[in-house]
Amino acid sequence: MKEMDTTKEAYELLSQALEVEYQIIVHSPQVARMIPEKELSVKVEQLGLDSVRHADVVANTISKLGGVPPFPRFEPLPELLDLKDFFRKQLDLEHLALDLHTRAAGILGEQSGQSLQQLAEDERRHIKVVEDIISRLT
Repeated sequence: MKEMDTTKEAYELLSQALEVEYQIIVHSPQVARMIPEKELSVKVEQLGLDSVRHADVVANTISKLGGVPPFPRFEPLPELLDLKDFFRKQLDLEHLALDLHTRAAGILGEQSGQSLQQLAEDERRHIKVVEDIISRLT
């Protein structure tokens, strides 16, 4: 019974993590095009590419647990986008992804925890990248 509870808890955490990654994947190409500074635009594109890889790892982990990855849901970008506000929200998503990956890794242990721990490390780097982007937006 305990194994079923931990599998369910891991599935729920990973499903949330997948939705967070989808948000980043969907919006990063459009947002990158809105940023005039090439260096920042490239960083945003890289965040999106990393999130594609993260989504793949998370979806595969969900499948290995016997679950079905959730269908992507996301909010469209507003017509008039405040980039600083967008990246503040992005920063919150990166922190949430870090928490979800870390918690799921702790539950799954050796089974899939190592790959999720690597995603958590990536999220720590993403947090720094997003903080840098916010500090450089005028």
